[in-house]
Amino acid sequence: MHGVARRIAVALPLLAGAIGVAPGVRAQEGRWRVTAGASQAWFGGGVTDTTGGGLTFGPTPSVAWSLGADHSLGRVHLGLAFSYLSASLQVSGSGVRIVSEDTQLRQYQMAALASIQLLRLGGAGAGFSLSAGPTVDLWTVTDTDSRTRVGALVAAVFAAPITPRWMLLASAAGSLSGSPFNASELPVEFQPSTLLGGRIGIGLRYGD
Repeated sequence: MHGVARRIAVALPLLAGAIGVAPGVRAQEGRWRVTAGASQAWFGGGVTDTTGGGLTFGPTPSVAWSLGADHSLGRVHLGLAFSYLSASLQVSGSGVRIVSEDTQLRQYQMAALASIQLLRLGGAGAGFSLSAGPTVDLWTVTDTDSRTRVGALVAAVFAAPITPRWMLLASAAGSLSGSPFNASELPVEFQPSTLLGGRIGIGLRYGD
């Protein structure tokens, strides 16, 4: 694994421990929430076939793991979310889909998100909220250098209370960013293009 990616992988468990105790340690300073989840991720775009042959390159559908924390400023919550996924490379077109297990793509994403509740249901805290913000993605691809891409993410989240402080979450998210591929890595007939992503997931949230 690339050195930068390895440092991020080591930092995530440390972050989990740090923000896990934040609600208790900082309760007197404001309202903190900690969220962990898993989602199914799909991708589209990322490479354009300039020949018009309809071939597409991209990551296979994969499970993404996420961890985040936010703090309330009135009705708005501001925070950071981190996610990780590992996928294979797939090529598809004309009813054919080929997956290369030898080429692995790993995405380490950090998102700075602002969240606001759009609809509250009852008095226990259930409701719908919307989150949006910029992202920074670190991609590693087998046998090549890592690359960093910027983008944006928007997510709709439904929260259902389990206890006064624990929430069960269901979410749907969409994102766009630069291609995880460099032009020099592709055949001359193909060019990097905007990568579109979609995720549907579940999670748990602790906090006020």
